[in-house]
Order: sequence, then structure tokens, then C-alpha cells
Amino acid sequence: MYDFISIGSSLVDIFIHSEKFDVENLNGENRFTIQGDKVEMESFVSRIGGGAANSAVGFSRLGFKAALISEIGRDDFAEMIVRNLQKEQVDTQLLVKEKQETTGGSVILVDKNGSRTVLVHRGAASQLDSYDIPPYWVSQARWIHLSSIAGRLEALRRIFELVKIHPETVLSWNPGKQELALLASGELKVSELPCMVLFLNSKEWDLVKDQQADLIKEIPQIVVTKGAEGGEVYIHGNKELKFFGATAKSVDDTGAGDAFATGYSAAQYLHLEPKKSVEWGVRNAGSVIRYFGAQTGLLGREMIEGKTPTNF
Repeated sequence: MYDFISIGSSLVDIFIHSEKFDVENLNGENRFTIQGDKVEMESFVSRIGGGAANSAVGFSRLGFKAALISEIGRDDFAEMIVRNLQKEQVDTQLLVKEKQETTGGSVILVDKNGSRTVLVHRGAASQLDSYDIPPYWVSQARWIHLSSIAGRLEALRRIFELVKIHPETVLSWNPGKQELALLASGELKVSELPCMVLFLNSKEWDLVKDQQADLIKEIPQIVVTKGAEGGEVYIHGNKELKFFGATAKSVDDTGAGDAFATGYSAAQYLHLEPKKSVEWGVRNAGSVIRYFGAQTGLLGREMIEGKTPTNF
């Protein structure tokens, strides 16, 4: 039996950082600009990413038995992902490996302030099907953490149905824009969601403004994050908590949302109060943004509990 199974994407991220990159606001829209046609880079590094891989590694570092359901290819990038997961003591037996598909990846352009522009090819990560979800293992998990699966409706419904018939399994959900589009269009109903915790950033929350009242009514906990500003938590229909973000200077914002959701979910798994869960989430996210990559700064148990001093 697993404490946590993460479901979603696994990718290889390539980070390119240059002082020549800049983000400008033009007519209310952020535009990423590059000065010159041949640009020197301060750093060029590769890391493992993807929402599900990030959370699985995060749960493992916190001392939980973690596994990952994600689709990858049978290529060099896939081998990198598997090696990293094994090093982090994440069980890889539930990975779906498809020879006909390429493992997903992204190029992340990071400017001098840590803001990023992401060029992504999801590849195999966007091909998870309903039959890739193993009923036995989902039923045996104490907690399922679901991140974006590229709006694969049948796979989503399969996961939700399995959680519904095994109510002892808890579901937290950190959806992407494609899943939110399904909710906004009515193709996916709020009544279909058996999740205990829903994680969204403020822009994502706005995408489902017409469904907000129903979501607040139906889902026990909704966490809406606002980056460095913090966020708010709705608990059983009431806005009960407001919180501030970490004060650490950001080197790279990639994975901050995954880190927050991992810390918050882990604390909830241990039956801690929402206020303490927020502290764990903020502490984890504050550590992650100090490094390139979404996994480097993920905390262990002592640091997330505050027993070991941190610098943020």
C-alpha cells in the first residue's frame, strides 16, 4: 500500500538563464523579450519536472511511501526520469512506457528576476488513457494527488470513479487549464469531483468563475494561491484563512505550486490543522524557488516542520 500516488506528467526540463532575457508589460500583457540575436547564458541545466513527478518526489522526501502514474516514452529522456525517481525512492512500477511515443520535455527561459517563459512539448505525458489507471493500486492508496493530465476526460472520470467507490482513498487535485476548460464548459460537472482539496492559482480560479460557488459548496477545502502575495483557503464553504507567501528571493518560480500542494497535502494526510498545512506549503514553495528546477529545493520532514532552520 502506498501513502501517496501522484498522477500526471513527468518531463525533462531544460533551464536557460540569461540577464539578457526580460519581461515587459505591453498593453496589459506580459511579453518575453531577448536582447540581441546571439545571447550569452548565465546557466544551462537540465532537471526532471512535471507536476506528478514533482509531487511524488516531494512526498518521498517527506518520508512517505510514494508512487507515480505517468506516461513516458522508451527513450533517453525516459531513462533520465526513471533514474531520478529511483534515486529519490519513488516507486516506478506504475509508470506507463510507450515505445511509439516520445517523453515530454520543456525549455524554460528564466529572466534576471526569476520570471519564466516555458516552451513545452508534452509528448507522452499528454497521452494518459483510462486503461492506464490501475484500479487495484488506486484503491490501495491512502491518498491520490492528481495534477494536470492534459484534459484527458475519460482518464479523469476513471480516476474520480475509482476514488468514489473507495472512499477511504483521499483525492487532492491540482488541475491545469485544459481540465479547468472542461469544468467551465460543463463537460465535466462539479458533482463528479470527489476531491477533498482543490489547488488553483488566482488566474486558474478566474477561469472557473461561473463554477466558483458550486466548487466552494461541494469541495471541503479549496486553496487559491497568488504567488508571493500568498493566498486564501476556503474550508467547508467559508473563506477561513488568508496567508502570505514566502519572502525568499526567487531564482526560478517553476514548481512552486507543486511544492505548495505537496506540503499542504502531506500535512493534511497527517491530520494537521489547515493553518499548519499552509505553513508547510509556504515553506516548501519558498525553498523550491531558490533553485533552478522544481525538485532541487523540496524539503525533508525536519525542515518542513521547522525543526531545522531555513533561510527564507
